[in-house]
Amino acid sequence: MQIREIMKKERDIITCTPTDSVTEAAKRMKDSNIGCVLVTEGGGVKGIITDRDITLSVVAKGKNSNEVRLKEIMKTPVITGNPEWDIYETTKMMAQKKIRRLPIQSNGKLEGFISMADLAPVLRKEMDSFLDLETSA
Repeated sequence: MQIREIMKKERDIITCTPTDSVTEAAKRMKDSNIGCVLVTEGGGVKGIITDRDITLSVVAKGKNSNEVRLKEIMKTPVITGNPEWDIYETTKMMAQKKIRRLPIQSNGKLEGFISMADLAPVLRKEMDSFLDLETSA
C-alpha cells in the first residue's frame, strides 16, 4: 500500500508561514486539535513546529509568543517522504530517523502528511491479514 492512499491530503493540513507568530500557530493547533503545524512557503515545506517546541522555546524562556516568529524556532531541515513510498518503507525510515510526523512532498511541493498514529492501524490490519493467511495455509 502506498502512502498516498492513507496520508492526509494537502488541503486538509494546517499550515503557517515563517513570518506568522507563535501565537497564531498555537491558535491553529488548538482550533484543529493537533500537535504540530507545517511551516510552508511557495508550496513547499520549510519547517515544522510542535506544541512541545512552543513550550520549550517560547513559554519556558518567558518570550512573548506574539513577537516570536515561527522562522525563529521552527525545526529545519524537515525530513519529507514521497507519496509513492509504501507503508513499510515509510515506517522504517520514520523509525530510523526517530520521527513521528512526516510531510509528504513531490517535486518540492507539499502533497500530504502522515503520522505514526495514522500508520499504526494500517500496519496492524496488514499484519492481521498476513497472519490469517499463514494460519489458513
